[in-house]
Amino acid sequence: MTLAELPVLGIGVSLSLAAEPDPVALVQAPGGPRFVEYAGLAEAESVAAEVARIRAAGAPVLFHPSYINFCGSFPNHAAWLAATAAHVRAVESPWFAQDVAYCFWQEGPSYSTQLGYFIPPILNEASLALAIARVREVQAAVPAVVAVEPPPMAFVVGDMPLFTFFGRLARETGCALLLDMGHLVSWEVASGRRVLDAIDELPCAQVIEVHVAGGRLRQAGDGPVYMDMHEAPVLPETWAMLDALLPLLPNVKALCYECEGMAADTVLSVLAELRDKVRRLSASPDLVALAGTDK
Repeated sequence: MTLAELPVLGIGVSLSLAAEPDPVALVQAPGGPRFVEYAGLAEAESVAAEVARIRAAGAPVLFHPSYINFCGSFPNHAAWLAATAAHVRAVESPWFAQDVAYCFWQEGPSYSTQLGYFIPPILNEASLALAIARVREVQAAVPAVVAVEPPPMAFVVGDMPLFTFFGRLARETGCALLLDMGHLVSWEVASGRRVLDAIDELPCAQVIEVHVAGGRLRQAGDGPVYMDMHEAPVLPETWAMLDALLPLLPNVKALCYECEGMAADTVLSVLAELRDKVRRLSASPDLVALAGTDK
C-alpha cells in the first residue's frame, strides 16, 4: 500500500491497554476518539481481547510499540520481526510506527523497559546509515507501511539538524513519518536550535501521523530538560509547535493525543481542542473533513 492509499483515521488517542483511561469508554463517549493507538507486547495474543473490544465499539486500531531498534548496528532478531508482522496482520493496523531510538542494548529480542527509556540516535552520517539499514530491515518484514518517529531527547549527540536526519532517512527508505510535537520541543530544548530552521529538508508529504502529549520542563544544572510525561498536561510549547506545523503537513492521516493516566473528561477536552485546531490550521483536506463531522 502506498502512502496515498492509507486510510484517513482522523483524531484519536494513544494509550496503554492496561491503564486508564478505558479506550472503549472513550470511543463510546460523545466527542470521543475515532481510533485507538496502543503499545503492547510483540505477541498479538497478549492484546487480542482488548483489541476486539475496541473494534467492536467501532474504532480501528494502530499498533505503536517500543521494542524495535530503528537505529544501531545490531539487526533486529528475525523471530522478533516475524512476531511483529503477525501482530500487524492480526489487528489490521494500516501502518506500523515507532520511535527511532535504542530500545535495548544487545543482540536478540528485548523491550525498551530494559533501559527504562529511549536512547536517541547520534545525529551524524554514520548513525544515519545504520538507521537506513534498520528501517529497510523492518520494511522487508512487516506487511504495512512503516512510519518512523523522532524520539524524545533529553540530550543531543551529533551536529546534524533533526529534520535533516529524518528527512534523509525518509527519502532514502520511502518510509512514512510520525511527528510528536513534544519530542520536537525536546530536541529544541536540548540543542538550542529550531526544528523549523531545517523544514525544507523534511519531506512534509511523507508525514502521515502527528502526536500531541503531556510533558514537563525540568530545570537541571545546565538548563531545562523536556520530560515526556503522558500523564501531565500538554505544555504551551507543544501547542505552539502543533500550530506551526499543521499548516505545513498536507497528508496527515491521523492526529493522536497520547493520554495514558489522564482522566476521561480531560481527554475529551483535549480532543475537542485538537479538532478545532485541525479545522483552522491543517493543510490536510481529508483530516479537516473528518474533524468537521460528528464521530
